Parts: sequence; structure tokens; C-alpha cells
Amino acid sequence: MVGGAPAEAGQATAKSEQKGAPVAEVDQKTPDQAQTAQKPGISRPAPPPPTQEQVGLTYLSVQSLQPNRHQPRQRFDEASLKRLADSIASEGVMQPIIARPCADGVGRYEVVAGERRWRAAQIAGLVTMPVIVRNLNDRQIAEWALIENLQREDLNPIERAEAFSRLIEQFGLSHEEAGARVGMDRSSISNHLRLLGLADTVKQLIGEGLLSMGQARALAGLSDVAQQQMLAERTVRQGMSVREVEAAARKLTAGASLPSKSSRSVKAPFLADLEKQIAEQLGTKVAIRSGRKKGSGSLSIEFYTLDQFDALVSKLGVNTN
Repeated sequence: MVGGAPAEAGQATAKSEQKGAPVAEVDQKTPDQAQTAQKPGISRPAPPPPTQEQVGLTYLSVQSLQPNRHQPRQRFDEASLKRLADSIASEGVMQPIIARPCADGVGRYEVVAGERRWRAAQIAGLVTMPVIVRNLNDRQIAEWALIENLQREDLNPIERAEAFSRLIEQFGLSHEEAGARVGMDRSSISNHLRLLGLADTVKQLIGEGLLSMGQARALAGLSDVAQQQMLAERTVRQGMSVREVEAAARKLTAGASLPSKSSRSVKAPFLADLEKQIAEQLGTKVAIRSGRKKGSGSLSIEFYTLDQFDALVSKLGVNTN
């Protein structure tokens, strides 16, 4: 992992961040005992909070933790959190989260990696949970939070772009330096940052998963806000591919007008309305295509993260157990 972040942000380690630094003591319990101590309604005696010099694996009160202000992830799917909370209530927390001591409060800690697990632990009613405490500066926690989410592919393109922008602006990094710290090339960072210049309504469509990164990148090539909005709405409505959006953007840039609805194969009004209703209820882009035989066809449902996929499966009432 670049920038000193662990290969797996949630992986437990009892080594100290600094050579020779003391490690917070952890009771030696069997796995069954450790799991039982984490279950709701059972208060595990937590060791004294580690000092600024102490780093390592310990157990902290769930209430002593607070969110990472550098967290790039803005949306936590409620259905996915509930499933994780149910798992934690049944089996306990399998991997500790990572936190750092807060500079403005004794006994308070800021979550660096594992905020989803911490939120689920609160829902599950845990009193304490396993935490790896590390002394990290603002740049490190911003990088670690971003890296954790990038590894899980949990961020939509706009969230990634905003996180890259904060890294660059707050810590004076070049596009190349920011890319090196999160394992991406300079052009990928630049392409994401271009999305921040899109109209707010277009960025909202991207954040909701209705426009892909490829479609968004094509829209970012348009300097006219009205053209961005018009093409974005047409892309969602007509289910245009990335290549179609790129071709349409080139025409608009050259001063040409786009074909009217009547000049291309127009979907039956009732199908378009049905697509809209399904998309609104599922919170993602859907496409209904008629088949060659009467009454046949296909329904395509798009998802952009594993959490969104899990949420869709739950909404559709599919039991994957």
C-alpha cells in the first residue's frame, strides 16, 4: 500500500506504530470469550484509554468514537448497515477498526478506517468494540480513509473526485503525487477532478448511480451548463451508451444539434414510464427492452458498488442464504 497505509485497513496488528512504543494491554481470551464480550447488552470491562504515546489493539467504548471528518464516503446504505449489524449482534466484530486519539478531548477517538463497522456496532447495541489505536496526522487519516474506500470500490465518481480534491488542496499535492498515494495514475486523478466542474444536477445523477464514470467524463467535455444538463437527462432517459454520449458531446461542441426524438427509435410511452417508476423505487438506472416476440423482452438493472448490489437484492426480495 502506498503512503504507509496497510494492505488491509481493517487487518488487526498488535505492533506499535513507533518502534519501542508501548502497546495497550488486551485480556487474553479465547475466540469464544472475545466474541461473547462484544455482544449487545454485555459490557466488557475496557482497559484504561491509551495515552498519546500508546498505540495498539485495545477495546474502547463505542460511544467514545466519533466519525472521520475526512471520510470521503457520504452515503451509507441503510439496508446494508442493518445486515452488518445483525451479523455483529450474532457473531461479534470480526475485525477491529482503526482510530486515533482526538487532540481536543481526553478519552475521545476519531475513526480512521472501519466507520461502517462502527456505525453497525451502534445499531447492534454493542458497548465496546476492538480498536487499533494509532497516532496519525490529518494527511494520513485522509489518505487511509480514501484508500480503504477505493479498495472496496464503495465510492461513486463524485465522492472520489471530492476526496482527491481535498487531498490536493489541503496538503498541497500535485495530481501525480495524489495518484501515487492512492495507487492511481495522474490522468485518472485529473479525469475525476474534471467532474467537479459539472452542473450540480448532473453531479446528483452521477452520485445516484444514474450516470457512469464514462458517461460523466464525456459530459465534462461540454463547457455549456445547459448542454450538460440536456445531454445528461437524455442519456438517462434513453439509456445511451458511453460511445453514444461521447458522439453526442462532440456534435454539441462542434455546434451541431442532436437528433430529435422522432428521428431515432423511440420507446413506447408506457415502457418509458415504467422504467422511470422502477428506477425511482430502486434508486438506480434501469432499462426495459422489448423482445422480438410479443410480450418478451429484458429488464436491465445497473449497480455501481457491492453495497448497492446488496441493497437491490434486498429490495427485490431475493434470499441469498
